[in-house]
Amino acid sequence: MEEIKLEEVKLKEINFFALRKLQSQGTKSTIYTDGVVCYKFLDGLYSDEKKNLYKKFLDMDGIKINDVLLPQSLITEDGNFKGYTMKYFANSIPLSDKFLKRHFNCNELLVYVEKASKILRNLHNNRIICQNLSFGNILVDDDDNIAFCDIDGCTYGEHTSSFISGLLNDFLIDYRHSKLVINEDLDKLSMILSFYLTMYGQLLQKITRRQYHTLSDKIQTLENLRDIANMLVDKSSLITDLPYLDEAIDLTDNYEIDRKKVLTMNKNQRKFKKF
Repeated sequence: MEEIKLEEVKLKEINFFALRKLQSQGTKSTIYTDGVVCYKFLDGLYSDEKKNLYKKFLDMDGIKINDVLLPQSLITEDGNFKGYTMKYFANSIPLSDKFLKRHFNCNELLVYVEKASKILRNLHNNRIICQNLSFGNILVDDDDNIAFCDIDGCTYGEHTSSFISGLLNDFLIDYRHSKLVINEDLDKLSMILSFYLTMYGQLLQKITRRQYHTLSDKIQTLENLRDIANMLVDKSSLITDLPYLDEAIDLTDNYEIDRKKVLTMNKNQRKFKKF
């Protein structure tokens, strides 16, 4: 593995006149770019959170994973950690935004998700649990490349994080009333939930049986995941043996999805435990 070395950048050395603010922003940060590098300022974090993140990044120094926007340098002011820089992933939008449309071919989504799943494997092989994973934190560019961002919310080794995605909170805490266990399955679950949200336009736990089969009868990938979906929505079932999505994806799937048709079908039908 090629090693990188984190450098330190003084806040006063940054030419803010050469920067522009990105359209997509984090909830507790402000991100700028000069067209080559992104500057992420952690202005929404408390001082102790910044100190912990600084230590985590130092311990992560040397890790390089293709298609993951890891820190390149740490921004400091008077010895205090202010933020970090990372590679600018040009001409990109979040994967979730890419499919904010009524019609799309499922194969286009499946190709992206298979790539993302393999990147997730590499993260786990490097002892990184994303924890805040969602399709909003996966970027796609004009050439169909993808990259994971917002990696500062991850758990690495002994360095924990208090962040989880909104999808995880809605599903694990609000729906299943489960305890949060930080492991690889947490990221697998996040990716599965994000995948269903993108496919159907609504949360997995709100999909009806009729709605599920509207697409699964045409898309083998969804049929491959049916037992997993049944396990997840059944509150009495333990969540075990979650797959990486690349294990379930069938790239021969080539069905044109009409999101409005799926969402309006049996809208008032009661929810079923079994799909």
